[in-house]
Amino acid sequence: MRVVLQRVTRAAVTVSDEVVGSIGKGLCVLVGIHRDDTEEDMKYIIRKILNLRIFPASEQKPWDKSVMDLDLEVLSVSQFTLYGQFKGNKLDFHTAMAPTEASKFYETFLESMKKAYKPEKIQDGKFAAMMSVDLVNDGPMSFERLQRDLHEAIEGVNRYNPENVSDLAACVQAMVAENKYDKDIVLTILKLYQLNPEKYDEAVVRQVLLKTLMVLPSSDFALAKCLIDTNRLGSQELRRIFDLGAVLESCNFAVFWKLMKGTYKPSTNTTEPFKVPSEIPKMVKHLVGFEDSIKHYACRVISVTFQNIEKKLLSRLLGGASDKEVTALAKKFGWEAKENGDVFFVANHEGTIKTRNIDEKIQFSHVADLLTSIQPPLTH
Repeated sequence: MRVVLQRVTRAAVTVSDEVVGSIGKGLCVLVGIHRDDTEEDMKYIIRKILNLRIFPASEQKPWDKSVMDLDLEVLSVSQFTLYGQFKGNKLDFHTAMAPTEASKFYETFLESMKKAYKPEKIQDGKFAAMMSVDLVNDGPMSFERLQRDLHEAIEGVNRYNPENVSDLAACVQAMVAENKYDKDIVLTILKLYQLNPEKYDEAVVRQVLLKTLMVLPSSDFALAKCLIDTNRLGSQELRRIFDLGAVLESCNFAVFWKLMKGTYKPSTNTTEPFKVPSEIPKMVKHLVGFEDSIKHYACRVISVTFQNIEKKLLSRLLGGASDKEVTALAKKFGWEAKENGDVFFVANHEGTIKTRNIDEKIQFSHVADLLTSIQPPLTH
């Protein structure tokens, strides 16, 4: 979920010249619903709306009270355009939840917020209608919140309080949906699972591991594996991720792209890691930006291993990337096109890999002083 909060002195929603919802002092909340949002996501955002301290208690304390503290009102307005993405000059809404599902989700969201507060204090517009929103912004004050603000979720709190597990899990969900990453969060939740095994959730652990693969060549994936109890490592789903990680850590991009494109042919060897290769693309398809992150990882590897690389080979290492994409990535990493663009000059590594001879010049006078300072050996 994505929410825009506006502190208002009054607000109203009109549909076809009829006021369908209005409030006095309080919050006007624009609500966007992501296609992968869950009940846990909903609970998190409701807590934040009702408990954020963005109202003054006094002139000396301008940020000290919440809606609930002051018994104020909330006007909620559904707005799927919060998940609009620009593709050129066109808008795309594919990450927003489909209308039928979103309608049910939004109704549950409203009912849950009423139960958490006071039903008479919660007003709303009309889902999927053409609405006019009239408000007076108090301040003006507006705040945009992703459903789970990543680093903020663990900043300033006791990270190892087991009560924080659900919020941290919600942050992981946000990282998956919004293509964000926070190392502190992924490592903290794994440590919490170690300390509180009854709260262990393998689905979250799988997401954490896959997110750490997206930041290779950092060591986060190796760190994450070390934080999983050994008695849980036998899980088939986890083993599948470990095998994928081994492919990427060894920079075997040819195998990776075959797995992603469905062209990988498993061997009959008993040690074959991908006996059901079709499970790999299914496993990562819900992670926004996964393939792009691997392309960037491949480019980093190329930057430190190649001096020159043919365009055709570069395209294969990037999963059959188009000429346009190859050119864009080459420009981003500072590679120079040569031979009419058929070859890219990556870097001259001679200066960084050749051995360096260090000559130390010692003056004879220094040696003489040293020799005279040495005591003669004892004789018997």
